[in-house]
Amino acid sequence: MSPDPQPRRTRRPGGRSLALAIILSLVIAGLGHVYIGRFGRALIWFIGALVIGVILDQQGSLTPGSLIVLVVLGIAAAVDCLVMLRFFGKGATGGDDRR
Repeated sequence: MSPDPQPRRTRRPGGRSLALAIILSLVIAGLGHVYIGRFGRALIWFIGALVIGVILDQQGSLTPGSLIVLVVLGIAAAVDCLVMLRFFGKGATGGDDRR
């Protein structure tokens, strides 16, 4: 077999690591968006997770179902971050590719 003609890149356009952006989004919803420069989206994800967490914690303790909802929210934030980097590239970091 011949070697892959295009080596896999670990960094996206603009120097942003895809893996790091996803991990940050999984840790705290919106943190990966901050990393890629999408501050408005980061604020929406973070506030959404915060509001959902407060609503789910009305009884004073999080149930396993509540934790599952928060994990799914974190995964959704990571997927959104992935889409921002994959499909918008440099535009996701604030640069404008249109001229």
